[in-house]
Amino acid sequence: MKKFLLVAVMAIMSLGAFAQQGQAAVGINLNVSPCLEKGASLTNFGLAAKFQYNLLDALRGEVQAGYDFKSKGIGVFTGALNFHYLFNIGDKFKLYPIAGIGYGNVKYSESETYEGHKFSVSESEGKFLVNAGVGGEIDINRHFAVSLEVKYQYMKHFQRLPISLGAVYKF
Repeated sequence: MKKFLLVAVMAIMSLGAFAQQGQAAVGINLNVSPCLEKGASLTNFGLAAKFQYNLLDALRGEVQAGYDFKSKGIGVFTGALNFHYLFNIGDKFKLYPIAGIGYGNVKYSESETYEGHKFSVSESEGKFLVNAGVGGEIDINRHFAVSLEVKYQYMKHFQRLPISLGAVYKF
């Protein structure tokens, strides 16, 4: 599964590199991701890098990789291929639904001290992930834009609601 996702991401990025039309952008997202699993009181804060390419005037592809820092011993790495369908609302504002697939790695680690000795337990599990959500973007000028996104992110036995504030540089 990891090799398939890597090949898919590389193929999409190479399409963007040779395309003659469209706009490309690179950026970052800062996010907060509360866990939606029953009984879980877990919220991670994270940082992600992204590359966007307008495949058509209204259809944008996005490759995103991020890490959500440990909270209660759980840290999450995600890599996703998302698609946005852009609706222009005025000159500088766009709304878009988000749909995507990817890979998530959830790492759990715990340390305990017993009779003066420290013991660590660590476990990690890779999971297929699905994103669905909505976003909005405001153009600051022709090169910079800021965005706000809310997604439902499903991984087996680990559902989250990432809320992201992002910035991109368009070239």
